[in-house]
Amino acid sequence: MAKAAENQYKFVDVYYCDENGKNSPWKRIDVANLPTFQREEAKDFNCFATVQQYANESKVEGEDFTAPLYFDLDYEQDPTVAQKEAIKLIDFFTKELDIKETDLHVYFSGSKGFHIIIDERALSIKPRNDLHKAYKHIAGYLRYRLGDISKVIDEDGKEVEHTEPLKAIDLVVYTVKRMLRLPYSRHQKTGLYKIELSVTELNTLTLDEIKERAKVGAVPADRLDGEEAKSIRRRPKAGIFYDDKLQEYIDAAATASQRYDKEEYVFTKDKPPVCVQDILEGGWKKDGDRNQATVQLACYFKAAGHTKEETLKTLEDWVVKHTSAESNYSVRQRVANTRSVVEAVFSKENNYKFGCAFIRSLHGEKKRGSKDYERVPCSGELCHVIKRDATDEEAVSLHLASTSNAELTGKLIKTRVMVAGKKHTPYIVPKKIEYSCWGRDKCKKYGCPLLNIPIATAYKDLTANNRELIQMTATGDDNIKGILRGLSGIPACQKYDTTIVENTNIDELLVIPMTDDEETDAVDSVGTYVLRKIYSMGNMPVDANKYYEITGYVYPHPRNQESTILVTKAEPLQDVVESFELTDEVKEQLAVFKPTEYTQEAIAEKLGTVLNDLTYNVTGIVERDETLLGVLLVYHSVLRFNVPWDEAMRGWVELKIVGDTGTGKSALIEKLMKFTGLGNRVNAESTSRTGLTYKMEQSGSGGSWYIVWGAWPLADREMIWIDEDTGITKDEYSEMTLARSDGRLEVKRAVTAETPCRVRAVLSGNVPKGKRLADYAQGVESLRDVFNNEDIRRFDFAIFMRATDVNPELYNQQLPTFPTSVTSEALKNNILFAWSRKQEHVTFAAGAVDEILSVATELSKIYGKANDVPLVSPSDQRNKVSRLAVSLAVLTNSTDESGERIIVYPGHVKFILTYLKGIYNAPGCGLNYYARLSVNEEELTQEKFEALTKQLRAIDTLKGAGKYSEFISLFAQQKYLRLGDVEAMLSIEKEETKAIVNLCVRLRMLTMTSGGYRKTARFNSYISKCFEMGLLDNINDDII
Repeated sequence: MAKAAENQYKFVDVYYCDENGKNSPWKRIDVANLPTFQREEAKDFNCFATVQQYANESKVEGEDFTAPLYFDLDYEQDPTVAQKEAIKLIDFFTKELDIKETDLHVYFSGSKGFHIIIDERALSIKPRNDLHKAYKHIAGYLRYRLGDISKVIDEDGKEVEHTEPLKAIDLVVYTVKRMLRLPYSRHQKTGLYKIELSVTELNTLTLDEIKERAKVGAVPADRLDGEEAKSIRRRPKAGIFYDDKLQEYIDAAATASQRYDKEEYVFTKDKPPVCVQDILEGGWKKDGDRNQATVQLACYFKAAGHTKEETLKTLEDWVVKHTSAESNYSVRQRVANTRSVVEAVFSKENNYKFGCAFIRSLHGEKKRGSKDYERVPCSGELCHVIKRDATDEEAVSLHLASTSNAELTGKLIKTRVMVAGKKHTPYIVPKKIEYSCWGRDKCKKYGCPLLNIPIATAYKDLTANNRELIQMTATGDDNIKGILRGLSGIPACQKYDTTIVENTNIDELLVIPMTDDEETDAVDSVGTYVLRKIYSMGNMPVDANKYYEITGYVYPHPRNQESTILVTKAEPLQDVVESFELTDEVKEQLAVFKPTEYTQEAIAEKLGTVLNDLTYNVTGIVERDETLLGVLLVYHSVLRFNVPWDEAMRGWVELKIVGDTGTGKSALIEKLMKFTGLGNRVNAESTSRTGLTYKMEQSGSGGSWYIVWGAWPLADREMIWIDEDTGITKDEYSEMTLARSDGRLEVKRAVTAETPCRVRAVLSGNVPKGKRLADYAQGVESLRDVFNNEDIRRFDFAIFMRATDVNPELYNQQLPTFPTSVTSEALKNNILFAWSRKQEHVTFAAGAVDEILSVATELSKIYGKANDVPLVSPSDQRNKVSRLAVSLAVLTNSTDESGERIIVYPGHVKFILTYLKGIYNAPGCGLNYYARLSVNEEELTQEKFEALTKQLRAIDTLKGAGKYSEFISLFAQQKYLRLGDVEAMLSIEKEETKAIVNLCVRLRMLTMTSGGYRKTARFNSYISKCFEMGLLDNINDDII
């Protein structure tokens, strides 16, 4: 083995295999200890060491190394060929170059091949971590350089030279860790020794004679210490040869650098870029660039789909045509180098690439006294081979809130969104542009891409890599013309035309993040609601209120620098409902909710277990079973179902929760929502009607309008929780009336639109105006301070949570343990089972419908007279009972044998009756007492009439009989009146009007609605009494 240069590179890796076939472990030793390792450990049998020599005592990833230039020659079909080619190699280095015989070692391998080792000092080889690749480049070159040349007839019938490459040079041995058998060690299979030969012996001995010598492994006496005595210096010719080949390798390897991974091109055989065409026709422009030009041309031909043979033929002809060397030797040398380059480029081991920067660097030398030089023609931004849309680029998956990071500018991202709004009219912008020069003669604008194109015409396709597509929206023709000129890369010039060949659509979208199990709020890191304006191109099928996984590029908006995304792809996503599958495994999970039978008692027993489980293991809010069950009923409601009086009844349930501060209503819902991973929360204190339903957005100053749907319609088919709902006014709730009742939201403003709005809803809030439920005679009256009558009636039920309902000591006790039976997955699947049911999946068992009608009648008799708090309305109570009974059936997994169809039993309906009585008769609600009071108020006795009259006439304005009579007559003839109407019609001051109306409200004679102040049953009874007493004989009969 060659001695390492006098430096620190003195370690090699070694191993051996003994005669029993057992391998030793790899280890690293000092090269000076090789003889000891070979004799004492390996016993001169089948032992190996790396040809590389390292500076580190142990392996280091990517470490530099030094090594002699080595060749392994082996040709199994005819072993004598390996010997002949070994002689050719040595002749090349010793005769054409200036390597001395003392600079090299020749070995018979012990099998049938030869090893040639040339000392690294003779070539001035410096340590690198990729020397093996440079050596492979040299070996590949010499295969062709030393090959046999013959005359052959080509496809056109012409006689041409053909080089047959060397057969025995093995290119596989050039690896980062190459083991060579140690000299004078015995081969495991042949029993022959690896022996060193002199150059003379290699030339004169036959292969059989060499094998005969290899039967003895003794080292010749004249070679025992010869290596130590050598003093080897750089050989000039050989050193220059190595330097040239190393530089050729470095030039080629540079094209495989990761920094060029993002350069992508679309090549075709018959249409090379102008740079390739120029070099093919004119050759390389300065000495020293031939190899790099060869690499770039070979990379182009490979990428364009040419075979290796086609590339070899073209580039051999090219190098012969353009070589300036006069001797056949130089031509042959360059042809061999060309063949080596093509082999390397087409090798699977290498990743050499065509690169604009490389090919542009092949310009000519600067002329003396001038800054000008011969350039490689370039079409710049108009080059047809540059791939504008890197579809293979890997997108970074992010939450929408994270896509505004400045570091992502120009990067491809992927995020899951819901489209909250879409501008109804898309933009039409240029997609493909033609640039045509008509002033080319005598043009000296060397930087102009059209100057280098033979037909002086080029086309540019705009893709998602061009944020100018966004810039061209909502702007005029003159601005677009300027943008297109800027895109061309053409220097300031008026002598070319710009023509739009093809247009595309750009849609403007507003998106919010898609909520999932882990991200239930569409908020960013600072708690701000995330709403992004983005753009999609090419008429993508994207609809509002739908979920998509979008892929696109992040850009600052050209007009205001706001972060936006230009979407390249929008994949529709299944929402949680569509993705639910009722498998056998899921059916087994849902069995945990089944009672032993579907009687009222068995249902109550099962629910007790479920509610205790969720209370002690999930919410931690004790003594609030009625609230927990109420939220579960909302969760488990279906979209629609059939009943005898309605073929497609609304099935989604709405619940109102009113509670004193600190009763745990928000914590209970929040923990349950987190446990299931389902539902959307909206804080009404920071959300107006426009945030709940919709708002109108204008696209730019003076642009067209489009609708951005709010949280309510975006929760279509799912569940929404509106927390602190007292932050929304009565009038704002009234605008949601149609959405709540019909399941659709209509907008008839600057833009007309309609969207589905089938939303299960829980609205929760404190008692309004800073009060407590105890401040009301009956807690149910608190609803009148938040909602109009019509909006109260649309709630399916309501729950009232007084602070005094629960013993304060229970809040500060450690909760007892309770066995867990309801897992988060099971509860979530039970809810999704409800959400995925269609109306034909709901059936009623015998007697269930009759029970619904009976229960509705009973509830109406008890609570139906509370007209100004119509939680129970006789006209639609059967619908409310039906909805709640169906929800309870789903909650208790009441299904047929298939597990698909829901069956509502009379026991479900009876349980709902008991449940509603429990919450409405509770002290915090008192709807039963309130309804009785309402009945009494309709039966106005003479005593009550006189008491009311006395209080009314006590107001200064109504003391006179005339003004009092006017006031009564006014309300007798009107259904609704606003403050301004009362003020004008009675011709009194504003403060006087307020005093009268406020008194009537306190006396429960008027109630506030969205249409104004409306008469209550008590006021109507009072007016009737006035008629009976003849106090209103002077007014017309058209009383309302």
